[in-house]
Amino acid sequence: MARKQTVKSPAAEVQEKVGEVQAYVIEQLEEARRRLIATERELVALGRTQQKEIEALLERVKSGKELKLLEKRASEATREVKKRLDLLQGQVLGALGVASHEEVDQIGKELSRLSKKVDQLLKKSPPTAQA
Repeated sequence: MARKQTVKSPAAEVQEKVGEVQAYVIEQLEEARRRLIATERELVALGRTQQKEIEALLERVKSGKELKLLEKRASEATREVKKRLDLLQGQVLGALGVASHEEVDQIGKELSRLSKKVDQLLKKSPPTAQA
């Protein structure tokens, strides 16, 4: 009992291989198309989200809220810098032995007070004769 082997002609083998390659290529193209469609949907959704974010940002800018917030932050920063500079200036003047603005004001007040006392004392004392 001999088995009969079916021998395919070279053309038939080539045709079979071509069919397999075509099926594989078609399958790969379909997969690529599905991924491309999914990516396109993701990009469209992302674009819509970004558009909404941009529109919201434009509304905030148009309303002036962002500018007011920036102005407030700038004012706070300016006050803080002035405060620190005044403190630093006081420290430098103290280290150099120079009176601060506040100390000069206090000295001026004290001099005024003492001047008034001297004036009062001069008014109370009898004039001395000058020779």
